[in-house]
Amino acid sequence: MTSKILTTLAIVLAVCACNNSGITVSEEYPDIFPDYIGVTIPASIQKLPIRMADGSKCRTSQRQVGDTLWISVTSLGNKNCKGKDNKYNKGDKYNKGNNSSKGDKDNKGNKSYKVRYKEFPIYISRDEIDPYIAYRLIEPGYESWNNMGIYTRALAGFEEKAIVTNEANAKGCVNCHCFDAGSPDRMLFHARGEKGGTVIIDGGSITLNNLKSKGPQRQGTYPAWHPEGRYVAFSSNTTQQCFTMQGDQPVEVYDTESDIILLDTQSEDVKYIINSEDRLETFPGWSEDGSTLYYCEAPSFADVSGQRGEIRYRLMGIKFQDGEPKGEPFVVYQNDSLSISFPRAAGRYILLTGSAFGTFPIWHKEADLYLFDTSTGELTSAETLNSPDTESYHSWSSNRKWVIFSSRRIDGRYTRLFISHFDGNGNFTKPFLLPQKDPNHNTLRLKSYNIPEFVKGDASGKESKIKNLFQ
Repeated sequence: MTSKILTTLAIVLAVCACNNSGITVSEEYPDIFPDYIGVTIPASIQKLPIRMADGSKCRTSQRQVGDTLWISVTSLGNKNCKGKDNKYNKGDKYNKGNNSSKGDKDNKGNKSYKVRYKEFPIYISRDEIDPYIAYRLIEPGYESWNNMGIYTRALAGFEEKAIVTNEANAKGCVNCHCFDAGSPDRMLFHARGEKGGTVIIDGGSITLNNLKSKGPQRQGTYPAWHPEGRYVAFSSNTTQQCFTMQGDQPVEVYDTESDIILLDTQSEDVKYIINSEDRLETFPGWSEDGSTLYYCEAPSFADVSGQRGEIRYRLMGIKFQDGEPKGEPFVVYQNDSLSISFPRAAGRYILLTGSAFGTFPIWHKEADLYLFDTSTGELTSAETLNSPDTESYHSWSSNRKWVIFSSRRIDGRYTRLFISHFDGNGNFTKPFLLPQKDPNHNTLRLKSYNIPEFVKGDASGKESKIKNLFQ
């Protein structure tokens, strides 16, 4: 018994011991938010403001050994994370002029209240990352959709700029933004409402295009630029929604019909690529070399709403050359217990979202990311990226070394953005939450981040010209 007591005491002393400065030293990693312990970051992102997970103050210091940053965190035992000497928090209003607990009535006369935690590593990758990202900010529910915009920000800083808000089109929806190979000067997005259509930005040219007036007379959504830049594949969807009375899923969004169309940006022609009456085709995505168009397909049901739990999409492909589909569509991967969406290729791999059923995974708590290896035909869970809550839309950096994706893991309601490094051999690193100047911004901002994309430059500064399209 005495031996057990001494052993237990030794463990306690090892975990928490006081030094001469009155600071308790812990052998545990700090409980911080965001959780950046052991993440891999690009060299261009080295500002990662944090706070203690319980909201208490903290101070950090760092040292670099090779390509590893070692971060030391001292909790000061009060709300808000402070620390003038913290490079990561420099400029944060919560840190201004506060280098210690002096004047903090909660710490006064209680030096042991400070805890210095075990140093934790942050790994620096020398693989470059695109300097900007773009995303839509929108309410997560269906009620407040009329207050939204598409924004961009530099990953090395925190400044956010609007590419376009729906002030430009009289509060109509702006969605489905997509960049040609990440170019900030060549992109498109869809605008709904009066005078709606597809806005195409090509250098100094900004045009509003009504795809429905051409070819098959269908509007386009979920766009995907061909790697050569001339063609854009869209799915054309007739979409409905229903509201559930029980369970974790409040809303289901589904298609009653959908096909794949192709826009030739040179000739402005629009035509079908895939069009069948008894199948639903959606979510186009190209192979990295542009030789294959991937998409998702499911059988069409007479009662889609009533049979929504039976609808599972499989991954399909069709060869593509000189602006034309070649041969017959073929099954790439099918799983009778998984519904596939958002195929995005990186070399021999395809990252995709899998859910239990349906075509709108953002409302599926069970939705996760999966990695398909085209060389082996194997599908594996991207476990490092996943959480107990929804993972959904994702995209690759231009060099396919980084992935950005949306997740509801923070609070189960709002989608936030996470970034992970990919080694090219099927392995991802622990994802890190998109840094914010104020860590509380990650929880207090009541907007969902939607459709994250990497961009090679600043895509802002075009809104006034875009607004002229809708006058």
